[in-house]
Amino acid sequence: MAERKYDWGEIARNSKYLQLKSKKRTFLFGWWIASSIYYFSLPLLSGYVPDLFKIKIIGVINFGYLFILSQFVMSFFVAIYYTKVANSEFDRLTDELVSEIQ
Repeated sequence: MAERKYDWGEIARNSKYLQLKSKKRTFLFGWWIASSIYYFSLPLLSGYVPDLFKIKIIGVINFGYLFILSQFVMSFFVAIYYTKVANSEFDRLTDELVSEIQ
């Protein structure tokens, strides 16, 4: 079976590849910034505003517990949203790039 040779320099200059790379970079960098801010707000808020985490919401459940649990929810949301965007946009652009290369 003969192995096919690709010109990776030409692929890297392809408009479809550049569009895919740009969309992925924009999407991932934006969500990375938002997630990092949300993640680091827990230690910052608990350090500088500890009374906020003592506010009772329901019975013994306080704001701190809910904030910590919300970070898990946020992680699942980001993963599900990324999968949705990757399946619709990134995979479409990848398929277009592959069909153009072959």
